[in-house]
Amino acid sequence: MSLIHKKKIAIALIVFSLCCPKSIFAEDNWVEKLPTGWIRSFPPDNQIPSSSDYPTAGAIYLLDEDIFYVEDKTEVKVVVMKIFNRRGYEYTEITSPYYRKNESMEVRGRTKRKDGTIIDLKAEDIHEILVSKDLKRKKFTLPGIEDDCLIHYEIIYRSRKYPLSGIRYFQSEEPTILSRFNLIVPKDLQMIFYDSPPGILDTAKEIPVHSEGTALYTFAKRNLLARETEAYMPPLFHYSPGLAYSITASEDNQELVASWENISRWYFETINTHFAPIDQMKKLAKSLTKDCTTEKEKIEKVFHFVQSHFKADFPSRSIFDQAQTIFNRQVGSSAEVSGILYALLKSLEIESTPVLVPNREMVLDLPDIPMLDWFTHLLLKVDVDGEELWLDPYYGTNSLNCVSSQYQKVDGLLIQDSDGKLIQTPFVDYSGNLKERVTHVKLTTDGSIECESREIFSIHRSAGIKNLLRSQTILEKKDYLAKEICQYCPGAILDSCQFGDFHNYEEALKIYCRFHSAYYVQKVDGVLYLNPNILNRDETAKDFSEPTRIFPIMFDQVKTDMDSVVINIPTSYEITEMPESIHLENDFGEFRTEYKTQDNLIIYTRTFIIKKLIVPASSYKDVKSFLNQIFEQDQRVVIIKEKG
Repeated sequence: MSLIHKKKIAIALIVFSLCCPKSIFAEDNWVEKLPTGWIRSFPPDNQIPSSSDYPTAGAIYLLDEDIFYVEDKTEVKVVVMKIFNRRGYEYTEITSPYYRKNESMEVRGRTKRKDGTIIDLKAEDIHEILVSKDLKRKKFTLPGIEDDCLIHYEIIYRSRKYPLSGIRYFQSEEPTILSRFNLIVPKDLQMIFYDSPPGILDTAKEIPVHSEGTALYTFAKRNLLARETEAYMPPLFHYSPGLAYSITASEDNQELVASWENISRWYFETINTHFAPIDQMKKLAKSLTKDCTTEKEKIEKVFHFVQSHFKADFPSRSIFDQAQTIFNRQVGSSAEVSGILYALLKSLEIESTPVLVPNREMVLDLPDIPMLDWFTHLLLKVDVDGEELWLDPYYGTNSLNCVSSQYQKVDGLLIQDSDGKLIQTPFVDYSGNLKERVTHVKLTTDGSIECESREIFSIHRSAGIKNLLRSQTILEKKDYLAKEICQYCPGAILDSCQFGDFHNYEEALKIYCRFHSAYYVQKVDGVLYLNPNILNRDETAKDFSEPTRIFPIMFDQVKTDMDSVVINIPTSYEITEMPESIHLENDFGEFRTEYKTQDNLIIYTRTFIIKKLIVPASSYKDVKSFLNQIFEQDQRVVIIKEKG
């Protein structure tokens, strides 16, 4: 973060704090034992800000608090807000977190109107929603809402498990006077935490309490502005006030120190317990690989079988069922599908190493707070004859060593019996993440165009699009392609299309199509205005319209897009004006266009490269200029008119 940016934030926070009450809720306003009634109360009227102090806000959080009673397996959510206007009414409609049938959730709420009247939420206005067979939520709307009223609700969740680790954010979509997080834990347990960015919290400490066997850890941030968001933001954890915490558990009176190695060992035991190869797996693996002569061939055969027959229903580190159950139903979390792959390889005496990975949109570089909460997916790594193979069954179309883009270049945790540690997952650079398109265009005298296009995605670029198209019907595939064409070619009608083999994992995806349009070319007084870039324009510049930027830029992926368009113009027409070629290049990207003519042909080529995944905010002006120039170039037209 730049020094100028830090100063801007500091000045903003000072201004913010001057118009805020210093402390609506006292430092020690907490409860060691959960009471039967209300945990918090409305603050005095003279300590509540007015809407004139926050002209752009719909509401303000007076208190946003979480209290975790670790030993009692109880989590409490407390919210006290002032609703300024109708835009803030959305905060009066609340849906609780999920809970299971053998867990409980208690809800209470109330509204304090401008005249001081307090209206309580009635039990019959709290609705239970059945999400699945074993999963429920509660939903309610607070009563008597009006402008400048106060709302107060508390949700008490009694769980089956200890809340031993997690991530807590302190900033919201509206301004916040006090955001606080309290952990009440048995004193003999170890507590480690990491506030991000480091030192951002006003309070992060252990507070002495009356009970000798209890420790209170409290974390707070005061006078927060509404959370700012920008297009192409990096993970929120690195730039918004947040806390990662982990509490040491105990097992058979043995203290388990929070460490990557201990988490790795525990998860390793879980994998081996749940995914010991069963007889069906052994027979299947043997049958699949009977004609294979090398270990790599066996791995490839088993990997692609799992991709073809088992569906990763959602990305998750969680393992819910035993191998037999998952094997029979052929659907599971991404970790469970990876577990089936692990078991099949093990039945062939091929050892693979599971690797837990986070989603890049959640966190990039893991802080040294060992906990499972960081991770959302499970990969496998296999070492064969000195070669490192990565297996990612998340997309059912990944090839060997093809890791889905959101899990590339992140810190992954090796899962093994000992020496569990963090390693970085593989990364495909921009040259390997390639899309090429060649389009032939026949221009007629009335301005209509007839086009043939061939598009090729590299193996790494293919996986996501293969996975999407493979699940669609023929009509859905055609509809998808027609929408892609019409995006920049108005009035285009798809005449025919052909797709490559979605099941050939080791081959680039090819898509062929023919289409025509009577409305793409503008014709004025016999002059034709033709944009040769028919199918692939970049409009990212629209997301970078602000004069300055707060956060670094994180692009979706590094990539290379190459387009070649050959336009056959009528012999009775001639080119009167053609754009200049351009070449832009810097450390984060490159863009080139070239215009040529040959007989009655216009040959247009375009190359667009994103080289770096993350670009610092200090380079924003360069990025903005780069993208604006691309946007302008993508609108250029060739002018053609009749001869003579």
